[in-house]
Amino acid sequence: MFINKKLVFTAAVALVLAGSSCKKYLDVNTNPNISQTATVQTLLPAAELLVGSSVGVDLQITGSIWSQYWTQTPNASQYVTFEQYAPGQDAFSNSWSNLYSAAENFYQLYNLADTLHKKQYMAISLLMQAYTFQVISDGWGDVPFKQALKGQYDNGHLINPKYDSQLVVYNGILAYLDSANKLINTADASAPTTDDLIYGGDMSKWQKFSNTLRLKILLRMSAVNPTVAHAKITALFASSTASSFIGVGDEAKISYGFSSANKSPLYAETSSTQLAGIQNLGGSKTCIDSMNSNSDPRAYIFYEPISSGAVVGITQSEYNVTIPSTSYSLPSFYVAADNTSTNNSKSTNAPVNLLTGWESYFMQAEVAARGWGATSATDDVLFYDGIKASFNYQFYSDALANEWGATAYADYIAAAGYWTVYPTGGTLANKLRFIITQKWFAMCGNQGFEAWSELRRTGYPDFLVHPVNSAIGSNRPYRYMYPTSESSTNTNFPTTGVAPLTSKVWWSVSTINW
Repeated sequence: MFINKKLVFTAAVALVLAGSSCKKYLDVNTNPNISQTATVQTLLPAAELLVGSSVGVDLQITGSIWSQYWTQTPNASQYVTFEQYAPGQDAFSNSWSNLYSAAENFYQLYNLADTLHKKQYMAISLLMQAYTFQVISDGWGDVPFKQALKGQYDNGHLINPKYDSQLVVYNGILAYLDSANKLINTADASAPTTDDLIYGGDMSKWQKFSNTLRLKILLRMSAVNPTVAHAKITALFASSTASSFIGVGDEAKISYGFSSANKSPLYAETSSTQLAGIQNLGGSKTCIDSMNSNSDPRAYIFYEPISSGAVVGITQSEYNVTIPSTSYSLPSFYVAADNTSTNNSKSTNAPVNLLTGWESYFMQAEVAARGWGATSATDDVLFYDGIKASFNYQFYSDALANEWGATAYADYIAAAGYWTVYPTGGTLANKLRFIITQKWFAMCGNQGFEAWSELRRTGYPDFLVHPVNSAIGSNRPYRYMYPTSESSTNTNFPTTGVAPLTSKVWWSVSTINW
C-alpha cells in the first residue's frame, strides 16, 4: 500500500514529539506536544513514520553491519566506528529519541481515540506501543517504561522516569497485547483506512500482527525463563490456527517511493551523507560467500552484481585496503542501500519491514522443533515455508533471470546446498542452527536489527568472522549505549552508569562464540 501524499504531508507538519523519555516539558496545563487540532488520522501515521525512520535507518545499518550483511567500503569512513565496535555514546541517540517519540504519539493516540470511542485506533496504538518498547528494550536493555510517557502535568509530570528491568518491560508489552486483543473488531466501520500506513486499517492483519509479536516476545523470554515461555507458547498455539499468524502477503511494513518527496528513510539518510558520490556501504563477504556456496539466487536480490555478473563481497571491516570499487558488490536498491546514479531512484522505493512472513514461519518452526505447541505443521515443513515466504516476497515484484518466486525457490531447493537440507532427524541444537541461519539469510539487509537480535539470542549463524579492525578484542556488541541525554539529565539513570556494548541484554544467554 503506497502512502497517501496528502496524508504524509499532514502528518509531517503535525507537532510530532521530539524529546526522549526524560524530556523537560513546559510548565503549562495544556499538552504542548500535540497540536490542538490533532486527530487520530494525523497522529497514527506520524507515529508509524517515526518507527519506520528508526528501524529503517540507524537500527538497520548497525544491525546489518553487526550481522555481517554489510560492511564499510574501502576509502570511505561513514560507518568505520560501527565496524570497529567503537561507536560514541550518542551514536544511537536519534533512534532513542525517535522511538520514545513514537511511543508517546501512540500513547496520545490511544487517549484521543478513547475519548472518541474509536476502539480500532486504540488497539493499533497498543500493538505499536508493544512493538516499539520491545525494540527499545532489545536494543538498550533496562529502560524507562512504566513512567516513560508520563511527563505531562495531567499524567503526573514524571520528568525523570525510573528504569524498569527487561522482565518488567516484557510483561508490560504482553499486557498491551492482551488489551489490544479485547478491542480488535474486524467489522468495526470506524477503523482506520489510508491513515494506517502499515495495514490500511485491516484489523484481521493487525490480529495476526498481535499473535506473531507475542510469539517473538515469548521466544526471546524462553532464553531466560523457558518454563513460563513454554506454557504461554503452548497456550498461544492452543487458541490459534495457521492463519492466526503473519503469513505470505501479511508483512507488516511501511512502503515508500510513490514520489520524489517520499523516499525510503535509509536511502534518504545514506544518500545525504555521501561525499562526492562515494558509496559507504558494501556487501559483506561473510554473507555473500555463504549465499553463493548454496546457489542462493537471493544474493542477486540483496546485492548488486559486478560487471562480470558475479556477486562479490568485501572482508568484514577491512575498510583500509585499496581495491577498485568495481570489484565488489553493493547492497542493492531492493534494500534501499545502493546510492549509485544508476540505482538511487530505485532505492527510494524499498519498504521498512517490521514483522514478516518468513520471520513468522521460522519462529513457528522453532516452536515445533522444541515441541512447545501444537503447530499447524512439523518443524521441517515450517522451515521450508519460511524459505518459500522469503522467495515469494523478494521475487514478487521483479523477475530475476525470468524466474518468479516459485521457480526460483524450486531451483534453490533442488540445488541441495548445505543450508537447504534440513536435519529432520537431527538434534534440537542442529535444527535450531538451520532454522536461525535460514532466517538470517532471509533478513539480509531488510531486517538487520532483528537478525542481530537473533544472533545475540541464539549465537547463530555460527560462522561469522571476527572483524579485523575490532576495537574490543574478541568481544562482540550486545547492546546500544544510553545517550548522554539520559546519563547526564535523568536523575533516575542507573547508578551503575552507561553499560558498555559488550554487556549482554537480559535474554542474551547464548554461549556460542559468534
